[in-house]
Amino acid sequence: MHCVSRMRILIQHTTRYTYPEEVQFTPHRILLRPRENPSLRVLSMDLKIEPAASIKWMADSFENQIAVAYFEAPSSAIHIEATILTELLTDNPFDFIIEPYAENYPFSYNPDERKALSPYLEVGSPSSSAKVLPWIWKEFPQLPGQSLDLLTQLNRRIHERFQYQRRDEEGVQNPDETISLGSGSCRDFARLFTEACRQLGFAARFVSGYLYDPPTGSGHFQNVAEGSMHACAEVFLPGAGWKGFDSTNGMLANQYFIPCAVANEPKLTSPIQGSFYHAQMRVPSTMEVSLNLKSMDPDHASA
Repeated sequence: MHCVSRMRILIQHTTRYTYPEEVQFTPHRILLRPRENPSLRVLSMDLKIEPAASIKWMADSFENQIAVAYFEAPSSAIHIEATILTELLTDNPFDFIIEPYAENYPFSYNPDERKALSPYLEVGSPSSSAKVLPWIWKEFPQLPGQSLDLLTQLNRRIHERFQYQRRDEEGVQNPDETISLGSGSCRDFARLFTEACRQLGFAARFVSGYLYDPPTGSGHFQNVAEGSMHACAEVFLPGAGWKGFDSTNGMLANQYFIPCAVANEPKLTSPIQGSFYHAQMRVPSTMEVSLNLKSMDPDHASA
């Protein structure tokens, strides 16, 4: 009988936007609900929004679950508070099988896969991604011959070569900017890794979510992005499916990575998407984010 270890993680996420005077709001898309999979369940989710707003749930083409808030009146602030209880199962990130034809690099996706994966194979424009392949060849004069080994080393190399720099402002650096600066945030590293994978022929996508940092034990690592949502990437490996790679920490995504949104472009995974307007046109705004993840008493079960 195989033992399955379970852990419950409570996520408390608060976002507050403030304005110098009352403004009107367009509908806001909120992508804070974790994506469920065999290793992750959402036990409960409570979403509180001020000012008053009606909420309707929808799913996009990437199967992200989105709460759309329709605000009823103008306000000088928005307060969005999400309380989410999740259950995680222990997961060995290397416990998967790759189809024999894809084990060695290079390989080609079969025609049906390539058609379905086409949005995740599109490389960036030369104006923003021209430095990516030269950087890869500099780091790897000879590419590793196995697909997983290549991806793992590429992921680790970004972690080793670039300095993490937290940026709370919106937006993502393009890959060439990150290479030139030698630094970036988790979302900048995820974009660079995604672009590098695509230029090597792998289907890759951007992921936004939560990262729980266990205080002790073999799973412990330094969460440099603590206090904010985390970005990583996923690569499609035939037979294994979408597998997560976190270039910020230089590791494969394990059960402590809790994805909320995936897409072929980073902007589509932004946790809160919406805008405001005012008769004066130019009204500044400020944003404050509070995020706390804590382990509840874990349940232990056998299956």
